[in-house]
Amino acid sequence: MDIKKIVAVNLNRVFKNHVYVSNHGPAKGLKRKGGLSFLPAFVPRSTEMAREEAFLERLNLTGQTVYDIGGDQGIYTLFFARKVGAQSGRVITFEPNPVSYEQILANVKLNNFQHVDVRNVGLGERKGKLTFVFPGSDPGRGTADEKIKAQILQEKGARAIEVDINTLDDEIVEAKLPPPAFAKIDVEGLEISVLRGMKKTLLEHRPQLFIEIHGADVESKTHNIKQVVSCLLDHHYNIQHVETGARITNDNAPDAKEGHLYCT
Repeated sequence: MDIKKIVAVNLNRVFKNHVYVSNHGPAKGLKRKGGLSFLPAFVPRSTEMAREEAFLERLNLTGQTVYDIGGDQGIYTLFFARKVGAQSGRVITFEPNPVSYEQILANVKLNNFQHVDVRNVGLGERKGKLTFVFPGSDPGRGTADEKIKAQILQEKGARAIEVDINTLDDEIVEAKLPPPAFAKIDVEGLEISVLRGMKKTLLEHRPQLFIEIHGADVESKTHNIKQVVSCLLDHHYNIQHVETGARITNDNAPDAKEGHLYCT
């Protein structure tokens, strides 16, 4: 970990209960607890992050139901809550880590968003329980992917907990949730598992998808993107690589192993 990240981690620990209005990022102008968005530019924002935010900002989501799958601290939950609007829009966030779940609830409450539902459950291919590992100082990097877990467990202060998992298809039925028009999926290596657990949703409701690709190493990311692209093409989705604008097929899937997919 480089010096900037070390300093950022330590500052995050110090200011974890600090409440303020965010100066930058997706939640700019909204109230937030924890994080460093009150600092103008302490940690330089990556080009990839800037493109991700700019792309999502251009989408028209007014009045829609958005699923935030992998909510972390709820920064994108806040972004989507503002973007869909309180009158007819709705945001449903899934976050299995209880530490992050509580942080999302706090941030939603700070902004008095009544049209947000936060669910303390992870999504996957089948119902059950999984061991979830995360750095104690950075819960947002938590994962149930075996290779990434092994890496995190080498870090000082890493924690392992058992979390509940369900398929998205079953969550919608059991909790009587409105189907998504748009879903952001950021699940640290379990992208294909989430997609396999939402087959009915993909077939019947055809939500737009915004997927971040993860993996423990280049080989894992390549394997992951190939599975994700094949699954989406089987469901007759068009796939765009956000960072380059390229249309993705099975033939060039490895070119999108870094970054995000936008699928319609």
